[in-house]
Amino acid sequence: MFLILLVFGILVVFVFDVNCVFKTITGIPCPGCGLSRGFRALFLGDFLKAERYNILTIPIFIFFVCSLILMIIDFFKKTNKVEKFLNKLSRYYLIIIFMILSSFIINVIRGI
Repeated sequence: MFLILLVFGILVVFVFDVNCVFKTITGIPCPGCGLSRGFRALFLGDFLKAERYNILTIPIFIFFVCSLILMIIDFFKKTNKVEKFLNKLSRYYLIIIFMILSSFIINVIRGI
């Protein structure tokens, strides 16, 4: 199921030009503005452009890759590595909130 969603997400990023609903309504970019374009740039190998679109593109991509690898390991070895990974990550919620707020501020400053 996860792989189907992943393929669908990649198709959406490459085929459609997705507009931010929050920005459309308020005129203010949200913390996620630029992620679709950032992932598109990342998949094309342009890491600097991906970072310019949204500073969270690369960290979120790393998180998804780690999660995908752990899901594959869990599937074949019948373990709970994803659950342990997410539990460890939840200890850093203040850092995650800081990153999201920083992304929001940077997006507003850049006018993304």
